[in-house]
Amino acid sequence: MKKFIFIVFSFISLSLSSQIPVGNWRTHLAYSSVKQVAETPEKVYGLSDGALFSYDKTDQSVDTYSKLTGLSDTKISRISYSPQNKVLLVVYDNSNIDVLNDAGDIINIPDIKNKTTTLDKSVYAVNFFGSKAYVATGYGISIINLLKYEVTDSYVNKKTYSAVVFNGNLYTATVDGVYQGSLSSNLNDFNNWTLVADLRATSLLVFQNQLVALNVGSGLFTLANKSYQPIYSTNTLIGMTLAGNSLLAYGPNEVSVFNSVTSKTTYSNITGINGLSTIDADQSVWIASGSSLNRFDRINGVFKDAELRLKPDGPIANSPYLMRFASDNKLLVVGGGAWDDRFNTPGHLMKFENEKWSHTRVDTINIDGGARDFVDVIEDPNEKNHLYVASWGEGLYEFSAGKLVKIHNYTNSGLEYISFAGPHYHRINALCYDADGNLFMSNNEISNVIKVLTKEGVWINLNYSAISGKTSVHKMIRDKRGFFWALNVRAGSGVFIFDPKKTLSNMNDDQSIFYKQFNYYDNAELKTIAPENYYCLAEDKNGAIWIGTSEGPIVFNSPSKVFNDDFTCSRIKVPRNDGTDLADYLLDGVKIRAIAVDGGNRKWLGTENNGVYLVSDNGLETIHHFTAENSPLLSDKILSIAIHPTTGEVFIGTDKGLVSYRSDAIDGKKTYSDVYAFPNPVRPEYEGVITITGLKYKSTVRITDISGNSLFEGISEGGQITWNGRNRSGERVATGVYLVYAATSDGLDGIVTKILVVK
Repeated sequence: MKKFIFIVFSFISLSLSSQIPVGNWRTHLAYSSVKQVAETPEKVYGLSDGALFSYDKTDQSVDTYSKLTGLSDTKISRISYSPQNKVLLVVYDNSNIDVLNDAGDIINIPDIKNKTTTLDKSVYAVNFFGSKAYVATGYGISIINLLKYEVTDSYVNKKTYSAVVFNGNLYTATVDGVYQGSLSSNLNDFNNWTLVADLRATSLLVFQNQLVALNVGSGLFTLANKSYQPIYSTNTLIGMTLAGNSLLAYGPNEVSVFNSVTSKTTYSNITGINGLSTIDADQSVWIASGSSLNRFDRINGVFKDAELRLKPDGPIANSPYLMRFASDNKLLVVGGGAWDDRFNTPGHLMKFENEKWSHTRVDTINIDGGARDFVDVIEDPNEKNHLYVASWGEGLYEFSAGKLVKIHNYTNSGLEYISFAGPHYHRINALCYDADGNLFMSNNEISNVIKVLTKEGVWINLNYSAISGKTSVHKMIRDKRGFFWALNVRAGSGVFIFDPKKTLSNMNDDQSIFYKQFNYYDNAELKTIAPENYYCLAEDKNGAIWIGTSEGPIVFNSPSKVFNDDFTCSRIKVPRNDGTDLADYLLDGVKIRAIAVDGGNRKWLGTENNGVYLVSDNGLETIHHFTAENSPLLSDKILSIAIHPTTGEVFIGTDKGLVSYRSDAIDGKKTYSDVYAFPNPVRPEYEGVITITGLKYKSTVRITDISGNSLFEGISEGGQITWNGRNRSGERVATGVYLVYAATSDGLDGIVTKILVVK
């Protein structure tokens, strides 16, 4: 007879402001490289590494914008504000355009993005005249009617960097010089364009009834009568803008204010300028200063730093190449990359902890070429914040408490560089600890690929001939049996498994094997799969090994037999459920670039260009398929996935940055000592699901009203389950207290907690 033990928890109001509701998304974009700024009467907008944010002049609040807030796309390339039309144009790097008006509406204009042409559709500048926006592109000019929110005309001629209207003519700064065309003529006919000047201008403006051109490298010029005259000869300017009755020209370390083309005042106390915007040059200027958005105030004729340093919290860069969770539930992220050769990507070591982003300064590291191409990171299991970072060139970086301790390379360690390439080719990757605190890694394209740094600081070579000289061992895990699984991801791609038997100095008892291909059974027929590439791997909660390949996922349900001659893999066949007996291999032919296992033993599969799939524990059911089209996912190209072990939040790294999704599954708890529901109480305005968390793995859950009427039953996904707050008829429940009964499948342990609903 089973004994059912219940622990009753009283209702407690919990503050869970840091937790987003189950089923919700959030973005984690970088705001530390502010390159453009646009000022409106109410707000100042900054653009940083493709991400948009704003500062409210009235309440001093800082807001961010993304697909979550209604934007149509990701990776913004430029912003431009029209004071007359009171709209902000947001241009994406794929030439899609959003218009943000003063009513808060977002209107999408995809015409240029969708334009059928083999020519360059990149947008280089936007200028306004009346109710129209003149968009300079790689194919010529497109004109947007801001009253109808549509492209009304396009003139395809030459690559155009800027376009303005002046005295009834359209002037364009093209790759071959500045051209003029009458707006009353057919401008699709190139014969109706006249070369005004052979000046290679990058920007055009109309200032005090004169056409002014900027040539980066030689300065400012006025254009008239097919000639150009210099008004400021310099090689320091990068941009110009109008501000009231003045023209402001700026470079990285100066702002020149022109009250006329013959009168200017230059201020050289403003540094680090990437972009500049202002409504009135007599009051203040807003600076895109790289690391932040800032304001300089005009006081007694001098610009003074207001020292605002505005930027939202976020990672230092939108490059989540690889992610791992470490102690205290902190997310470690490295931004780099490698394939057949190094990418020469600046090294970024980032951390997300307690809802705040931080990063380790690596730009001050004194190494030729700078710290770059970080491809893996891991925390010492015996020392918090003691990190090792693998680089695809300079060796193994060691950090402690955010400070560089050492760069391990051929001069001071057992690491080796590729003999024919030189010391900038220590190709280190695939970091993994064993149970004793010894750090394993791959040292690629040399004889002894597997290196070990013992917890005592001793270097050991593991000489496995099967992978000697392998070029790209990029991934490694240690499974529950103590076996190490490593992937050579290209050039002789395959799976390498080894067992050092806890005798690192003695390889005589080691076992190892390298597979280029695997046998599998399709019904009773023995077949072979030989993927071109093996990309990623993970061990699930049942001990099965999932590997992502160029042909889709493969599964090893009996990994303990990996050294046997008859070892096979499995390919999951999903029934079509169309009345036939036919079935298809799970994601057959889809490149699986990232795999993560959640608390419910479900698999999150990130793909090369198909977004993210969430499949059931056995892979037979697709629960979600998130793409950039149907979700806030920034891109369909997935680089990495990591799942918060406590909250179940799924962090998804793409080639355009990082987003996260609050999943309904977390790891099951060992006891029922920390069970709670959120939100609790459930307010009338809340429309989302109610989450009961802190449960044991696969708990049986029943929710009733205070009279014992059953409203909901289910099995938790790992240690968590959700309820929509409705009864079995689909109606929202009335105001009152509701009881949540949770128990293990054998009924030997259980709990009761309460939810207060206010209708």
